Amino acid sequence: MLSKLTLQNVIVIGVVVAVVIATGIFFVLIRPTQAEIKNLDTQIEAASQRAAQLPAAKRQLEDAKKEVEEARLKWARYERSKMPDIDMTDRLKAALAYWKEPERTAKLLQDWVSRSSKDVIFMGGFAIGIPTTDPNQLPWPIWIVPLGTFQVQGDFESILRHVERWNNAPRLVLVDGLQLSGVSPQLIGQYTATMFILPRAKDDRPADPLPSAGGGAGMAGFGGMGRFGGGMPGAPMMGAPMMGAPTMGAPSMPPGMPPMGGPMGAPRPPVGGAGAGVTGPALGGGAGAPGVEEY
Repeated sequence: MLSKLTLQNVIVIGVVVAVVIATGIFFVLIRPTQAEIKNLDTQIEAASQRAAQLPAAKRQLEDAKKEVEEARLKWARYERSKMPDIDMTDRLKAALAYWKEPERTAKLLQDWVSRSSKDVIFMGGFAIGIPTTDPNQLPWPIWIVPLGTFQVQGDFESILRHVERWNNAPRLVLVDGLQLSGVSPQLIGQYTATMFILPRAKDDRPADPLPSAGGGAGMAGFGGMGRFGGGMPGAPMMGAPMMGAPTMGAPSMPPGMPPMGGPMGAPRPPVGGAGAGVTGPALGGGAGAPGVEEY
C-alpha cells in the first residue's frame, strides 16, 4: 500500500505531521513558558520598584526614629518642669504623694499667677481635693483635675497675654472657653482651667493593688478616712490594726503617742473639698484668694 503513495502524497503527509507536532509543542511547551516568562517579568518589575523605593523607605524610617527621639526628649522636659513626682511603682508612696500634691500644687499655681499676671487683676484662687483615700483607686495613667472658672480684669491685649502665659505654668493646664465682657480697658475675661497630671511607673506598669486596702480590717485607716487631720474626731486613722497597735487617733491610743494628721504629720486636705492652702471664697466654686486681688 505504501508503494502506491506518490512523492506528492508523502510531502503532504510530512507537512501535516509537522504542523501537528509544531502545534503540540506550542501548546505544551512554548505557551506555558511564555506565560511563566511574562509572570517573572512582572515580578522583576515589582521587585525593581520596591528596590527603588528602599532608599526612600530607609530615609522615612530614620526620620521617624528622629521624631520619636525628639518627642521623648520633649516629654522628658515637660515631665521635669510640669509633672510632680508621683511614682506608682509603690502604691503607698504614691498615695502619700497624691495626698500632698493638692496643697503643694495650689500654692505653686497661686504663686505663679501672682508673679506672672501683674498686668491684669486675677479674681479667684485654687482649691484642689485629693483624688481618693484608697491606694487601690489612685488615678492611672492620668489624673484630670478641674481647677474651676476664673476671671481676670484688664485691657484686651493684657487678657490675651495672661491666657497665653498659661503655657508657661508650672503644671500642665488647659485653658478653654475664654469669654470677654465689658469695655476696654476694664474688660472681664472668664475661662475654665483643667490640670492634667501623669504619674509614672517602672515599665509603665503600676504596682498591683494592695490585698486589703479600702475597707478590710488590715487597712482600715485608708478605707475609713473622710477628712484628714482633726476634722473628724475619732475617725479611724492610718495603719493601726495592720501593725497590731491600737487605732491612732481613737481613745485607745497609748499614752505619749502623738495623733497622726496628714502624711508626714501635716494636716491632710479633705476629699474633693478645700485644702489648697488659699483662704476665702473663690470664683468658680472653690476656696481661693480673698475676693479680688491685684498683683
